[in-house]
Amino acid sequence: MSIASNVIETNSRLATVRTLLRGKLSDNSIHYEDSDTIFELLKRWAYTNFAGDYSIFYPAEIEVKEGSEVSAGVDIYDSDGNPVEGVPATVIVNGTSYKVYSDSNGRAEKTFTVGAQGSTLEVTVIAGSSTIENTYTVKSALDFTDNGQQDTRLYDVVKYPADVSHSLSIYNYDSSYSRYGYSFSKGVTGSSVVMLIPKGTPAIDSTKTGIHFKVDMVQKKNSNSGWGDAIALVNSKQLSHYRDNKILELGAYAGGKGVKYSNTNHVVNSLDVQSGQLNLNSPWYTFHIYYDNGYLIAKIMNGSTEVYSYEGNVSNVISFDSFYPAIMIYDYGGAMLFDKVLLEPWSSD
Repeated sequence: MSIASNVIETNSRLATVRTLLRGKLSDNSIHYEDSDTIFELLKRWAYTNFAGDYSIFYPAEIEVKEGSEVSAGVDIYDSDGNPVEGVPATVIVNGTSYKVYSDSNGRAEKTFTVGAQGSTLEVTVIAGSSTIENTYTVKSALDFTDNGQQDTRLYDVVKYPADVSHSLSIYNYDSSYSRYGYSFSKGVTGSSVVMLIPKGTPAIDSTKTGIHFKVDMVQKKNSNSGWGDAIALVNSKQLSHYRDNKILELGAYAGGKGVKYSNTNHVVNSLDVQSGQLNLNSPWYTFHIYYDNGYLIAKIMNGSTEVYSYEGNVSNVISFDSFYPAIMIYDYGGAMLFDKVLLEPWSSD
């Protein structure tokens, strides 16, 4: 038999195998694509064989904001709960189809950037015999309130160093505080920080959008060596230092309260810090940051009573290309209760 005849015979057999595999997948309602190779078809067969379980995931409603990065896909495991690598799935974003493969953690996903506010985002994930479709209306990047939900999943945790301990939990109603809320604390470790960034909030272009960031807090502490509880605008979520990279904060400190900042040299500077520590373990203080392209208004309120205020242009000491809003604990210790987080657009005009 000639080489050409061998090739023809081999191709014919491969075509037969491909047809048989497609038939088996169809009989078991397993999705496949016409472009799938034999090896990919065999991997898809894993959904009915050694891939014992799979779980489709897609963006939460609160994550779908203009400019945010979100992911959709599937986690794939064998019958013993171990991740299965190399299994294909399909993610369709606004009509464009992407073939994705599970990694060493069993996750097959597509990450993409959300479009303009008010537009429609349609996401479909097809894995095994399952198809899940979700349609969203894209929200403003500054559309966030916890609405009294007390759901820790509403916040992304960013910290330095990565192994610094922290606690974030729901604080149930207690007559001492007359509120529900969140309990948030950091381990007593120097040169460390833990930040909570409202989920789905993208990097905000400081030259285009002003912000009002509000948080209710009860001040606590877990160290006598220094502590800082603050709301802040932070330049980066990728930390290689506890003051990375630029930070403008309104905070409560041992013996004082006010506005501090740091730049790329990581040095903490006092812009306007007043003596007089906030009362611990009782009052709910409301922290406000209003910021618009260098212009800052910062306030701390105890009910209707103003206990701290600052207003002015701070661009001579710190400026941002972009920032994220964060609830932040740093220095040696720090602890708080917080509630009623609000982000909304604001203009200094």
